[in-house]
Amino acid sequence: MKHFDTDFDTLKAYIYRGEFEGYGGFLRPIKELETIDLSYFVGIDDIIKAVQSNTQSFLDNSQASNVLLWGARGCGKSSSMRAVLCSFLHREDTLLRVIEVPKSSLAILPHLVDFLREQPYKFIIVCDDLSFGRADESYKALKSILDGGFEAQAQNILFYATSNMRHLLLEEYAQDTMHLSDMQDEIISLSDRFGICLGFYTLGSAEYINLVARYLGIQPHSLDSVLRQKALNYATQKGSKNPRIAKEFVKLYQNGILC
Repeated sequence: MKHFDTDFDTLKAYIYRGEFEGYGGFLRPIKELETIDLSYFVGIDDIIKAVQSNTQSFLDNSQASNVLLWGARGCGKSSSMRAVLCSFLHREDTLLRVIEVPKSSLAILPHLVDFLREQPYKFIIVCDDLSFGRADESYKALKSILDGGFEAQAQNILFYATSNMRHLLLEEYAQDTMHLSDMQDEIISLSDRFGICLGFYTLGSAEYINLVARYLGIQPHSLDSVLRQKALNYATQKGSKNPRIAKEFVKLYQNGILC
């Protein structure tokens, strides 16, 4: 079993760095955790509550599920997941530990799980922007973790992921040929292993403007018509109304770039 150099008693979050030019993979500790205000997430209250409740159940030794957040780009999948998890990590007495594993290092998962299942903590393994192409077999390591086998699944480990694709498939898969390949079906079945699978969508114009106002620190009715139109024009230019676009518009406006 591969051993990792960790100090879970002191540090609560890590990022796995894969092997590179002769350097072995290792867990790099995150010494400064983000603090994200959950009030900035507009229109996804139910999603936030679901992830919070699932995480709390996990910590309470109750039934909990793997989580997949999927949907359009820039709609807050990654940031909302980080916000929820960091809110738990900031608690002094929490047993939660979070480990981020990039998609390119999924092969390490079986070894990582072997190591973590022996630890006296609760672990959530996070993978951001998860998706698989036609010839990509890296999903097999993940499937082995989610499926289980002769050995019972570790009760102190969950897997949280985000993806732009509902079934973790890249768009190169034509819709009318989706079920012609056993491999494609196998990859599609991955999403079934996530007990909680929640979708994100682009914002409506009113929600988008409300978020712009919130980022500016004002009430939506205080947003003058000129600035409102500029915000909408910027969203049209970028091709979407989502939290990322709203935040970028406010940053450019405050920096005097979009006057």
